[in-house]
Amino acid sequence: MLSLASPAASGFAPLRGPALLLTELSTVGFDARAYRAKMQKLSAPLRAAARTADRLAATVCMSDTARKALWKPGAVAPSYLDGTLAGDAGFDPLTLTALASKSLPDLLTGGWPSQSQRELIMARMTPTERRAAVAKMREAEIRHARLAMLAAAGWPLSELLQGGRAPSVLNGGLGDGPVPFFLVLAAGAAAYVEYLSEEAANQASGLGPAAPRLAGDFGFDPLGVMAEEGAYRRKELSANELFNGRLAMLAITGFAAQEFLWGTPVVEQTPFFFGR
Repeated sequence: MLSLASPAASGFAPLRGPALLLTELSTVGFDARAYRAKMQKLSAPLRAAARTADRLAATVCMSDTARKALWKPGAVAPSYLDGTLAGDAGFDPLTLTALASKSLPDLLTGGWPSQSQRELIMARMTPTERRAAVAKMREAEIRHARLAMLAAAGWPLSELLQGGRAPSVLNGGLGDGPVPFFLVLAAGAAAYVEYLSEEAANQASGLGPAAPRLAGDFGFDPLGVMAEEGAYRRKELSANELFNGRLAMLAITGFAAQEFLWGTPVVEQTPFFFGR
């Protein structure tokens, strides 16, 4: 036993650490706290190796199951977009999912990683971290999609009812009349809905294991559209919502760009869309 622990032992000696520990225990007695500390120190390299092996295995497995992206012919979807989410077309050519682990102040103060750095960030993530990053980005997408659908309907409606261009950052008018009050009211209502959703999730977690929360699910379904549907139909309805939301995001961007460049309301530029 002492020869294994001897400093003169040559080559790889995996039993040296445990032998020293046993010798120390037989000499000074058992100390639970010191024992735990030494065992954690001895097992640290093994735990690090296990984490590295898990990441490599996950990367190899996901590369073997690569699927075709639906947004572009011939494109391959990233490994972390495996098609399980509704509306997943395998679209992330800039690897923006890696930014889910970055805070907004960090990004604004020069912490924006390059394309190669973003790919490295995703490669170093564990499967659990990848799923969390994708879920966070999906949550952001669904919120922007819903806001864009409201804006795509409200923008031309305000121009039809009041005339002139709709208030916006580029058009101005956000501080005129009741607009500021409406913005504060809308932000407060959105925050309240999110608060209710978080409270419901916390209560459910306190009662025991619960089903994972779907991105964008705030429990708002007054007409019961989703309540009576099965899993397949629910995924289909969620995908339809996303498709319409993505189209609305493009539409509202087009509204803003058109009115900024031409200086006239969008309802006057395309009157055939609005019955004029």
